[in-house]
Amino acid sequence: MKKISRNVIIVGASSSIGDSIVKNFYKKGDNIVATFNDNKPKSEYSSVKYKKLDLGSIYSIKAFSESNIEELGKIDIIIFLPSILPGKSLDEYDSNLIDEVIKINFTSQVLLFKYLFKSLNKESSVLFMSSISSMRGSYDPIYAASKSAINGFVKSLAKWAAPNSRVNAIAPSLIKNSSMYFEMDEDRREIHISESPTKTLISINHLSDIILELCDPKWSNLNGQVININGGKYV
Repeated sequence: MKKISRNVIIVGASSSIGDSIVKNFYKKGDNIVATFNDNKPKSEYSSVKYKKLDLGSIYSIKAFSESNIEELGKIDIIIFLPSILPGKSLDEYDSNLIDEVIKINFTSQVLLFKYLFKSLNKESSVLFMSSISSMRGSYDPIYAASKSAINGFVKSLAKWAAPNSRVNAIAPSLIKNSSMYFEMDEDRREIHISESPTKTLISINHLSDIILELCDPKWSNLNGQVININGGKYV
């Protein structure tokens, strides 16, 4: 039986977890469009189409949507990875930074989904990246709020996008060897590990494996869920 390649869009492929996710779908033989803004992904795969997408620009979002609807046709999988975390308290935010965080982490992704939705294939899967901060709060309240908005959006789409598409989110705690991990000092990393009942952090590769698995048809009844991956740190 001939294997059928899926049409996959990975938004934010230049993120710290993006390359691992692209690699997993590439190994599956899928047709992949991977987006980046300022920094093109370090690893490039011959059959992967890398395209610039500025989530801060409505024009860029519309242009990207139109070109890929024409190029890919029906879309089987969309993975949303973009996120910015200033790591500031509310007192340190100004109105422009509040707008930017909400726009990149939430509003722009909603718009992109809206434009691509009519091209989603039957039994398609859409996965957003949330955070443990959306559940337990954070020192950075605007970041936490933007991720909470993703959760509400996903749950609202559970029936609206069904039965053709299912929409879910993953909410991990600190990811080992991610950019956020390396930006922390060692003491702070140890606090994250000690607060987890499992005393471990999920790795980039393990998280990308989970994302690949959740897009498999066997998970067709998983819909409208925010999947917490934090070792029991928040339940």
